[in-house]
Amino acid sequence: MEGKSVVRHAGRLLLALVTLLCAPHPAWSWGNDGHHVVGTMADLLLEQHPTTHDKVRTILGGASLAEATVWADCAKGFVHCQRDPTPDEKAFTKRNVRHRVFHYTNVPVQQPEYRAGTAGTASDDIVQVLEHAVSVLRGQAPASGPAVLDQQEALWLIAHLVGDIHQPLHVGVIYFDEVCQTVVDPNVVGMGLPNFGIDTVVASITGGNALKLGSGNLHTYWDSGTVKGAMRAAGVRNGSVQDFASWLVNHPPAGWEMSDGPSTWPARWASEILPLAQTALSRVTVGAPEEAEDDPKLKCTWPVVLEPGYGPWANQQALVQLGKAGFRLAALLRAALENR
Repeated sequence: MEGKSVVRHAGRLLLALVTLLCAPHPAWSWGNDGHHVVGTMADLLLEQHPTTHDKVRTILGGASLAEATVWADCAKGFVHCQRDPTPDEKAFTKRNVRHRVFHYTNVPVQQPEYRAGTAGTASDDIVQVLEHAVSVLRGQAPASGPAVLDQQEALWLIAHLVGDIHQPLHVGVIYFDEVCQTVVDPNVVGMGLPNFGIDTVVASITGGNALKLGSGNLHTYWDSGTVKGAMRAAGVRNGSVQDFASWLVNHPPAGWEMSDGPSTWPARWASEILPLAQTALSRVTVGAPEEAEDDPKLKCTWPVVLEPGYGPWANQQALVQLGKAGFRLAALLRAALENR
């Protein structure tokens, strides 16, 4: 594998194994258990397609997609990884200083679809980076792009971001006016302003992180609580990622299939999930805004209360979205690699 040593990969995989065996069980999130489910599904599905399966393992230095799905988060130094970033992850973040923004886009939920260049989108948001990573994986990348990637990094970004883009609060958000009171669309009120007035005359909920729910926030609720709820909805009571992934493979969600070339898929996935994001954000009661004194990235925070029935509904949505992500990851890798 170009630019990577066998010793480095062996050390990374051994460290990951030791961490899993020796560490206490953490409070996993969609950034971990959910991503492992998506990757495990794709691993299981690709066993029926040995050409792609073998290419994936070769590119990843023998690792599985289930392992690779969390590397993009572990590169951030996330606590739930329970280890320091590896040398490869550190090299990736050094070359991609804006890597943290690769994981989401912030489309106003009033919009009917994802359109690059509109409010909340960026040249290095999740849609643009996914499209670029697919091009790198296929050997068709342009001379420049939103991320600097080798083929391995492109693959582990794809493995992670396909999961992220199916979580509604990684795509759709609501915005408030400058006093954090009235819901607005920055495409309308911020037209002609730099960055559509976002963070100046428009306040963002930043993917639900500013919507406080108990001791956490609405984004965390979708990242963690809904995954556990989806497992229960599937009848998987033992918390096993393998069992849950197997159940999902045997119960394909309706509408997961894609047509046309894979380069169009990320934008279509973002557009598809916007209505779900709108519903997820409209079924909460938002309280009076408070100044975000402890977080310089936030203008305001808002306490929220879930409407009756929100939990079972959200669990069912997560069940569908995780299933779609697993099937679509496998299909995307087949489309990118089988004819190469």
